[in-house]
Amino acid sequence: MALSPEILFINADYIKRYTNLNNSVQDDVMKPSILLAQDKYVQQYLGTDLYDYLLAQIQAGTLADDYLSLVDNHVLKVALWWTMVELLPNLQSKVDNGSIVNRTSDNSQPASGQEVYGLSNQARDNAQFYTERMVDFICDNTDLFPQYSTNSGSDMNPTKDPYSDSGMTFGRNLR
Repeated sequence: MALSPEILFINADYIKRYTNLNNSVQDDVMKPSILLAQDKYVQQYLGTDLYDYLLAQIQAGTLADDYLSLVDNHVLKVALWWTMVELLPNLQSKVDNGSIVNRTSDNSQPASGQEVYGLSNQARDNAQFYTERMVDFICDNTDLFPQYSTNSGSDMNPTKDPYSDSGMTFGRNLR
């Protein structure tokens, strides 16, 4: 059975360029977090139909006009920061031949669990901010993105509140 091709909104170079992630972090360490963030968060806020449409356009090399603007100005930042939410806890340790080990370096000290938690929360704040901006943009321009409201059956309908995963809402005017 052949695996379907992985279509990514962002790659490891993009993450390293726009975050404080060190260039020595291996690209293959980041890829699972990118895929998870896309499936778990980006799809949640775009809805399945728009998400699949954008990925198909990227794969075909035909992403253009309003969709290109949506991806360049919103989706990339959303994917970046949700990837960091998933990635940061995984940078502290790794599963290695049947054991979970902490990563260390000769010239540094590993961050405490509390410090990693704080960085992850900061990444979540950024992710929610950019997600809110993306959702507001799409809701203000639904005529440009008809796939946003065509989900049916087992498709994911888009979530309109980026703060809903934390169980808290902060007086946001929900659409």
